Amino acid sequence: MAEAVLLTGARGFVGRAVLAELVAQGLPVHAVSRQGHGPALPGVTWHQADLLQADDRAALIRAAPAPRLIHCAWYVEHGRFWTAPENRDWHLASVDLVRLFRARGGGRVIGLGTCAEYDALSEVPWDESRPLAPATPYGQAKAALYDDLSAICGQDLVWARLFHLFGPGEDPRRLIPGLIADLREGRVAEVRAAGLLRDYASTHHIARSLVALLDSPASGPVDLGAGQPRSLGQLAQTLGDLLGRPELVRLSHNPGPADPPAMTPRLTKLHAAIGPVTEQPEQALARLLLDQPLRAR
Repeated sequence: MAEAVLLTGARGFVGRAVLAELVAQGLPVHAVSRQGHGPALPGVTWHQADLLQADDRAALIRAAPAPRLIHCAWYVEHGRFWTAPENRDWHLASVDLVRLFRARGGGRVIGLGTCAEYDALSEVPWDESRPLAPATPYGQAKAALYDDLSAICGQDLVWARLFHLFGPGEDPRRLIPGLIADLREGRVAEVRAAGLLRDYASTHHIARSLVALLDSPASGPVDLGAGQPRSLGQLAQTLGDLLGRPELVRLSHNPGPADPPAMTPRLTKLHAAIGPVTEQPEQALARLLLDQPLRAR
């Protein structure tokens, strides 16, 4: 029988995609959400818990016996999460949650890190050997959590550093849903830093990678992405073509002084662990528009 997975943040932006992938693979899931139970799904047991509360964390670990944990829950309020004091709260709560999980016999842990842990000004490639120098409280909290969980879990930890994402349930103020809303409503869709090269991956692709890492030999930090970088201007033009409004796309080249020209992970370690799986952003954006239309802002 397949080993169960404890999934936190199961109704969040990334967590909902991970839940769908776990269900698709027939894995039993203990799904955790502060908002309450989600949809009835085969093999899924829902648990309501506020993970910032010690009593809720302890009760969850007692009620949800699972040998594997994918920890997606965090504070992600758009525009605030970079500097919010909640980052420290989530760091401390996450350490306690994993300690409880391990004390009850839990094994494999997958935590979500971020490319914001890296030194954005370094000249070396974007891979797991890049120096860490997080410039924001969000990146600092994630980097500190990686250190703490490494001490607790050892080789049982995979620290998945995510780059740029899009997918269903994304905040409408972010780049991809904002462009979609503008194009659908006949407004000019402007990208002011069109030349910046980024690796944008769908949450569907990231979820497949995270679930594949459960049974992989990987440990420690692993960068996750699509493996097919595009400029922000190319992404906007792709959306303009897909929605039949290419004339509404406006591109300029005015990046901020702190914007790295390229943030493109090598993904060598990921592909060695789960195979050379990549995602074409053009196909992923077309699937998003077809299967999960986004509401306008």
